[in-house]
Amino acid sequence: MPSLALTAVALPIALTLLLLPPLVQYHASLPAHLSATHPGLRDTLLSFFRPSSLHHSSISIWTRLDHAAHPLVSRFVSIALTPTQRQSILDFDRCFPDLLASCGLAVLGLWATSLAIQGTKDVFKQRGFKGKDLLKSRQLEELPETMGLPAASVYMALLFLFIPFRYFTSPTSQAGHSAAAAGFGLDPGPLKDPIGWEGRMDGKRDFPHHELASYLSALLTFLCAIVLGFLDDVFDIRWRYKLPIPIIASIPLLMIYYAGGGGTTVVMPSWPESLRAWLGTSIIDLGPLYYVYMSLLSTFCTNSINILAGINGVEVGQALVICISLCINSLLYLDPRAGLPGSFASEELLRRHLFSLYFLLPLSGVCLGLLAWNRYPARVFVGDTFCYFAGMVFSAVGILGHFSKTLLLFFAPQIFNFLLSCPQLFGLVPNPRHRVPRFDASTNSLYPSITEFSDGTTLPLRTEGKGVVVVASQPKKVASGSTVVILRLLEAARLVQLEWHHPPSSSSSSSSSSPRGRGKRRLKSTTNLTLLNAILVFRGVRHRPSSSTTTIAPVHVGVGVDTGKINDDGARPYTGPSISELGLWYHVMAVQALGSLLAFAVRYRVAALVFPTS
Repeated sequence: MPSLALTAVALPIALTLLLLPPLVQYHASLPAHLSATHPGLRDTLLSFFRPSSLHHSSISIWTRLDHAAHPLVSRFVSIALTPTQRQSILDFDRCFPDLLASCGLAVLGLWATSLAIQGTKDVFKQRGFKGKDLLKSRQLEELPETMGLPAASVYMALLFLFIPFRYFTSPTSQAGHSAAAAGFGLDPGPLKDPIGWEGRMDGKRDFPHHELASYLSALLTFLCAIVLGFLDDVFDIRWRYKLPIPIIASIPLLMIYYAGGGGTTVVMPSWPESLRAWLGTSIIDLGPLYYVYMSLLSTFCTNSINILAGINGVEVGQALVICISLCINSLLYLDPRAGLPGSFASEELLRRHLFSLYFLLPLSGVCLGLLAWNRYPARVFVGDTFCYFAGMVFSAVGILGHFSKTLLLFFAPQIFNFLLSCPQLFGLVPNPRHRVPRFDASTNSLYPSITEFSDGTTLPLRTEGKGVVVVASQPKKVASGSTVVILRLLEAARLVQLEWHHPPSSSSSSSSSSPRGRGKRRLKSTTNLTLLNAILVFRGVRHRPSSSTTTIAPVHVGVGVDTGKINDDGARPYTGPSISELGLWYHVMAVQALGSLLAFAVRYRVAALVFPTS
């Protein structure tokens, strides 16, 4: 169970934010048809069981409940809040409909996620969803995996719970003006029809059909991402099969974008000045290519968080920083004077970013609840389920909020990690299954992992233990000239550490070296091309030359844990500062936060210079 302190704080705050605005709205919307005297609640409920009440219309039943409940609610609201406070809540909810309810769901998500993980983690272990932390020394207990599924389930439940608050009770929605007379939002129009309720295919008049359709299409896309992530956790789907799935899952978003008249034009920068003159226009209509871009955006966001992984809390942490950054970006457009002269935002921009906050605020609460379990030292693993659904939430927010290009700015560290990994992803550099840093148990620190190249010679047999002969594994390939150039540039930027084969001596060159490689240095190894390893190298952490290091105890394919005294001289297997797993997590979060600051600077400073409004 979540701690009593969390429950005592989170639940009252969440319920207050959720229920207080509807109660104040109900108190303020005294129906004109109410008489001076109200029947008691007991008499109203008993009247429902009388035979004569069966012949009454549905509106009479609602009216009787309304007559009985309104005095009770009015008395409670009058005691709890002053008239000034009630008016402030009404004004805030009129300007920013149901934003308080979304904040309440964020707090509720923090509590519910912690509760869901606590209640399901043992069940997941019993069903085989468990694994060992490869960057911990002598950890015997296996931890529950795929705990992103309970978090995603809580998130979906919160979004479903939000629907009646936004589209049924809110008097500030387009449907609310006609619903205010019925208290909690029932539109009395269809109920007054003597024939009965209508099942109109075009829906009710004055109802935000497009906004609700956008909301439901986002939920459908999220469910597809959750299913994909869970299937990947269970079956370990190969990349070639799971890459097209986010593209298919994004079709509902693209259709809603099209139905809403979403633009497909791109404004060309004013610098250099010759660009617009050469094109003959300042705006280019990409047409269908823009929809291809948005579908690829969903694929990138879905996989980018999953790629930058390997240490406790890094997947949830980066998602939380991105989520908070996008919330801040949307809050900048929430101007009560939207559409008026001097306002930063138009009414349409306010509605778009308010709609985005309906998804982002609950996600921030869910991420906080999950991070409490996944932070160092992790008690659960999130799995691919969380990475896929969190990435899909971000892509949906960017597409439906019409700021997909701004969204990419907040993924700068993920884009950098992808570009850095390209030489390994495209086969220029050997790509092991796991590229996470190595762990030194003697210092409880991490140092960069490496991948090796061949020197073009046949590796000899080596003997281990009691005369057991083992064939040394042959590295995958010899580094090509273009590979060496790329890695040298990365080395100059202090992002990788390179190690070279020594040129063969003249006495042994004829027997152990090919003519092609005689007297020429060849690349022996490089640190794996990930942001985690790059941060360690940039901070000055260097692995010792492999010639002075004995065999590392294999814990998992491609992952090494150095157990104790592994060098001939008893020294640690790396040089430079000691950075623990928690320390590396702080470094990654700092990089993500700096990326967000850079995104704000580019979006609101540089963009104003490159894309002038006049």
